[in-house]
Amino acid sequence: MFQFRAMSLGDRYRPTMAFDPVIVSATAGPLPETVEQIAALRSQGATSVDVVITDDGLVDAELLELVELEVRDLIEKSGAAVGSITRASGPSGSSGSSVPYGP
Repeated sequence: MFQFRAMSLGDRYRPTMAFDPVIVSATAGPLPETVEQIAALRSQGATSVDVVITDDGLVDAELLELVELEVRDLIEKSGAAVGSITRASGPSGSSGSSVPYGP
């Protein structure tokens, strides 16, 4: 007769999951929905959050930096790490620049 044992694979073998980025408009900044999206990602097990800031060509550099700081603050308050922050502009959503964040 066969005997079965429960085996622990440990953290090394735990599958990783990919999550969609949080989209934030540079003209509107983080909205209440942004906070809800970050909370939903955290509840699903996300340890880092990637962000796409759209419409970056419609605001000046100072406001864009302020929006980016606000988003970083929201993510860090949730207990997650900030993954990458990508700026996108134009009607097609063409990628502007990617700003890696972290150690």
